[in-house]
Amino acid sequence: MTDPPVLVQNITAETAFGYGTQYLLLCEDLGADEDPEVRPLIRKGYTLVDPKNRPTDRTPSFGAFLYLRDVALLTRRLLWIYTERNGLSAP
Repeated sequence: MTDPPVLVQNITAETAFGYGTQYLLLCEDLGADEDPEVRPLIRKGYTLVDPKNRPTDRTPSFGAFLYLRDVALLTRRLLWIYTERNGLSAP
C-alpha cells in the first residue's frame, strides 16, 4: 500500500488535533446540568469525537474538510462556554 497524499496526511493531523482539543473541553464542567442549551453541544461533541464518526484514509478530502470544519466550529463554541463559566478572558 502506498502512503496517502500529503494533503490527506495534513488533514488527518489537523483532525486529530481538533478532536483531541474538543475531547479535553468535553471533559470539563461546561454546565450541561444547569444549561439546556449546552446539552446538545455536548452530545454533538461526543458524536464528533467518536472514532466511528471520524474520517479515515478512505474518506474523500471534501468529507474530511467538512468534519474538520464541524470540529473547529463546535470546539470554538465549547471554548467560549468554558471561558465564560470560569471567568477567563477569551483566547
